[in-house]
Amino acid sequence: MKNKTNKIMQYSAVALAASAILPIGCTKDKEQDDPNIIHRDLNKTYTITSSVIDSIDVNLDGINELRIVGSSNANATITYMIANPGNAVLYSDTTSVGSAKLTYASNDGFTPVAAPSSRWKIYNVLDVIAITPPLDKGIAGKGDKFISFAFINGIKPFYGWMRVNVSADHKTVVFKDLAYSVLPETRIKTGSK
Repeated sequence: MKNKTNKIMQYSAVALAASAILPIGCTKDKEQDDPNIIHRDLNKTYTITSSVIDSIDVNLDGINELRIVGSSNANATITYMIANPGNAVLYSDTTSVGSAKLTYASNDGFTPVAAPSSRWKIYNVLDVIAITPPLDKGIAGKGDKFISFAFINGIKPFYGWMRVNVSADHKTVVFKDLAYSVLPETRIKTGSK
């Protein structure tokens, strides 16, 4: 009986030691946040039934760098991203949607080319569905996507990203969070914090 008790105590000691060590050995190293990147949650949700207009002050300096415009009618639902002219630009796709370009929506880990470039625009279409003429372009139903932007503070550009999600029916748009580098002329990867 004493032998069994000693064995149970030994197994218990081994199990306790293993339970203390295993979580350390099995955890994935978390990448440290970059101290030069400011990240903040937005959690702005819009259901586009007729029209929506809102603005985003990226760096909380009292200047709205980005504007969101959404409109819906019997023929189309469109979500536009508009940058403050002279103060901000959005990275766009090469795809044209009417007179505007489609916003380049990426997964995390994307770094846009530096501004100035023809890919940087002040007016982009994030998502559109239209009946006449038939048109369905953008990120509806594709999950979280990242939009790259740059804004001028003083005379230098600062780069950032915004995470967005458009519902499959094109009606609900969620602007989840954003981040930007506090270092001028320093491009950042989408999703980096």
